[in-house]
Amino acid sequence: MDSKKTGKIRYESRAALNLTEEEIKACSELFSSSYGMYDKEAPNRPGEQIRMGVKHYREKYCKEGFFLVRAMDGDRQVGHAWYIRRRYEPYGTMTWVLQLVVSRKYRRQGIASTLLHSIWGFSDDFAWGLASANPCTVRTLESATFRKCNTAYISKNLDAIRMIGRDTTFVKDDAYLVEKGLSQVNTEFFVDNSDYSKDMECERYLGELKPGHEWLAFTFREQKINTEKYRKHFTRMMEGYENILKDAYSRMNVFEHKWAQGTANEISFIANYLQADDTVLDLGCGVGRHAVALAKKGYYVKAVDNSPALFEETINSNPNLDNLKFECGDARTYSEKIRYDAVICLYDVIGSYPNVADNRKIIRTAYELVRDDGIFVLSVMNMELTESIIKEKYKGIIRSNPNILLELPPSDTMQKSGAIFDPKYLALDTERKLIYRKEQFDNDNGLPAEYIIRDKRYSGKEIREMLEKTGFEVLELRYVQAGHFDVGLNPTDARAKEICVVCRKV
Repeated sequence: MDSKKTGKIRYESRAALNLTEEEIKACSELFSSSYGMYDKEAPNRPGEQIRMGVKHYREKYCKEGFFLVRAMDGDRQVGHAWYIRRRYEPYGTMTWVLQLVVSRKYRRQGIASTLLHSIWGFSDDFAWGLASANPCTVRTLESATFRKCNTAYISKNLDAIRMIGRDTTFVKDDAYLVEKGLSQVNTEFFVDNSDYSKDMECERYLGELKPGHEWLAFTFREQKINTEKYRKHFTRMMEGYENILKDAYSRMNVFEHKWAQGTANEISFIANYLQADDTVLDLGCGVGRHAVALAKKGYYVKAVDNSPALFEETINSNPNLDNLKFECGDARTYSEKIRYDAVICLYDVIGSYPNVADNRKIIRTAYELVRDDGIFVLSVMNMELTESIIKEKYKGIIRSNPNILLELPPSDTMQKSGAIFDPKYLALDTERKLIYRKEQFDNDNGLPAEYIIRDKRYSGKEIREMLEKTGFEVLELRYVQAGHFDVGLNPTDARAKEICVVCRKV
């Protein structure tokens, strides 16, 4: 089955020191079945399958500063990238991908590019690189960084490369062979790459491989971005970020965020529209804070989210709430025979998808699952406030102007505080009216991973029209502060980050 078409591939990142024996075993099995063959002229095991055992991974790869990102189809690991990512003074952060492997059945689906994007995002790192005898891997690096490997830049920055090279398990200081038109490193790894004989473009600028050598492929922040390549791969790159973000979100402790402290007040507001024995569906429940609060008031609540890791702890903390049920499901497509007295969909579930159609599907789900004359309560992020605070230099057509994202500074506020209205960290795509941010997430207490996040924010007029076209009657629409749904504000009031809407199915 074509996993790309089914949309099953998910991505997970781990610090190497935190890997389980089972996760390391999965890497060993994937590498040993998919990496390739030793060259027929290799001094050891000529023509045999290249393998790597669990013991080798444990001894050579499970170290401080080493990380793994995995591509998963269900419970099966179908791709992985091991890498080093550290700060090296005086240069800055550098990444060396130690190993990039995709299962043979899953190739040509963009998995390798997504793995690399998940490592460094659209970061401002000093350098990104790898050593490989596979020309497709070199091309993937170039596509992921939108820069061409250039021996002049590699030679200029060879001292920096040597610094990170010392942390690898296979490169010695005297192994580098770099000059004009030649960039290789002697790893004494004799790989048969004859399967790629028609795809050896990198030989032109990195040189014909010498026996036991691999191409030393590095790109650098100081290089200009290839705008044409950026435009070509823009959509897939963004989809890749969104694919891995679920894993990043699962590391957030929402209960510690200031904006999430007003649950009790929000539930009191919602309860004004409920009867004592009403049933409630919480679509996109996240950690389940509203669902738990409603259940404690005596309502029967079904809470649905597509990331069970978010509400797992909440389930364990509330074992005695028999009137509360959590279920894994996608708010765009969730369906059941029961019709609820009320549906809630709070804090930007509608708007979390960049495509208008996806967000409309969530509203349609709510419409289908609430009874006739039932209540739907939702909140979305306020676009009117957002547009008023974004700096002009961060506004433009982002898919054709990489400099907007290059110059936009990254932030760790989403994980630490959830305060995502700071204009220093926001960019507006004027073509699609999407908001972009570069967010850093703690990578198992290692160097943060950086991802680009897009969200759709709404004006009051826009969200009203979407609801009315679906069949809802809008009872109340107000611009509000988190935790204070009962107090309406001016649309561009700095506190009015949410729009709260109460409507009825007619």
